[in-house]
Amino acid sequence: MNSVLTLELTVGIIVSFTLLGIFIWAAKGGQFDDSKKMMDGLLFDSQDDLQSAVDRENRVKELKEKKSKEQDSKPI
Repeated sequence: MNSVLTLELTVGIIVSFTLLGIFIWAAKGGQFDDSKKMMDGLLFDSQDDLQSAVDRENRVKELKEKKSKEQDSKPI
């Protein structure tokens, strides 16, 4: 039983470090960089899209406030 546990722990550590190494390698290689998407988003957003985003953010904020007020008014 003890040898199986040791084997599982060893394999788990090796797999974890391998996945961590692959992630670091990909991050250093620029795999997750997408500056073109960011620039296109800035260039091609219209006023309507920006206003829609602001309206959506305000609605979410209002709903959160309403929910917190409802929770505060509930008897314990």
